[in-house]
Amino acid sequence: PSNYLSYFKRAATYLTLGRNNQALADFSTILKLKPDFGQALLQRGRLYTKSGEFVKAKEDLELYLKSNQGDPEVPALLSSINEASKALALTQNAIAEGKTEECVHILGSAILVAPLYAPFRMQRAECHLARGEVEEAVNDLNRATHNAALDPQLMHRLSTMTYYSLYMPEQALNQIKQCISFDPENKLCKGLFRKLKTTEKAIGKLDEDLERSRWAGVINKAVGGEKSLVQSVETETTEMENTNNAVGKMPKRLLLKIYSAACKAYTENKDTANAMKWCTSTLSLDESNVDGLVGRGMAHMLNDDFEEAIRDFTKAQELAGGQDRKIHEKLTKAQKLLKQSQQKDYYKILGVPRSATPREIKKAFRKLALQWHPDTYRGDLAPDQVEKKMAGLNEAYEVLSDPELRERFDNGDDPNDPQAQQNPFGQGFGGHPFFFQQGGSPFGQAGSGGFQFNFQF
Repeated sequence: PSNYLSYFKRAATYLTLGRNNQALADFSTILKLKPDFGQALLQRGRLYTKSGEFVKAKEDLELYLKSNQGDPEVPALLSSINEASKALALTQNAIAEGKTEECVHILGSAILVAPLYAPFRMQRAECHLARGEVEEAVNDLNRATHNAALDPQLMHRLSTMTYYSLYMPEQALNQIKQCISFDPENKLCKGLFRKLKTTEKAIGKLDEDLERSRWAGVINKAVGGEKSLVQSVETETTEMENTNNAVGKMPKRLLLKIYSAACKAYTENKDTANAMKWCTSTLSLDESNVDGLVGRGMAHMLNDDFEEAIRDFTKAQELAGGQDRKIHEKLTKAQKLLKQSQQKDYYKILGVPRSATPREIKKAFRKLALQWHPDTYRGDLAPDQVEKKMAGLNEAYEVLSDPELRERFDNGDDPNDPQAQQNPFGQGFGGHPFFFQQGGSPFGQAGSGGFQFNFQF
């Protein structure tokens, strides 16, 4: 125990293993046994510098320098210590002046000198948060928890950001477990652990519904009811932003995941209003979200806003590298429908939306046919104008009441276009403006003479 060289060998081994505290203890023991041992002074001074104990570091290094004036490393190290010791004061001024980039730069230089000094890491994390750089902030706070005594408040804050902002569930749970392992009865950490486990279980069920295309289940879990995921996660996300003084600057990846799920489900269900709402919410968090763009594009298309649909599909295709076949098909369809809408739109003729059910289409046609049928029309238009209007209604109904023809029209192909490959009406439809094929009219078969109809309501 009195052999200082044995301690020195062990201290050197501890340094190799990265066990700085044990090495520091051995160097201190050596200097008690042999106060003038220069290498122990130099190594302890370096360790004090790394941990931010600058006063002690300067004492050791200056004492070492008295006997080793030819060592060029030590003066440079002492100079860097002087600069680093001013860092916290300088960054406080930078923050007060809103110079967050300067704050990050100053502390970056200081951390190179004292990488184990937790206050430098924690202060730089605040500067990163002020800039909206949450991943960098989380990295610094992670390092700070390794280098300092465990702080439940810090661990709670770190885990919350990791989960709700960055959505790294496994890492977030491990962080809060570390707090619980240090203090099993800590209410703050235990409460967050239970909350994260409950939320993550619900997310797992949401993912399962998404994978199996159970859209009603996705909607119910994501945004439906009082206990929906969106309500609880929005509340936690808002609280997290307020706690970190970073409202509007932090990514919200968990909330983005939930919004995106609702966007997709409502799009698949052809619920135009809700698809537009949740796809727009998705894009408010990530304007480059491909699913959000595609979903909003589909909603625009159902609303007959084809130009906006084309913009969304075009951007989505660019973000997907131009290789996504499904997006390409949707873009092509929107372009066809835009061209079609500038020529003839059977939905507008009947006054129904593209999402109309067969029953709604039939009802709309009956109402308009009663108004415009030559036998019932009461207005100022000439007979040929009334016949033309009625012919347009007949044509629209013939297409939209037939599932196959409607599908063709919805895909941008007008079955009545002379350039189409095939006229589904054959000779019968083109011969007379009020001639219905059998089963085509909701009023029954046309009479044999003139423009007689049997109204069978």
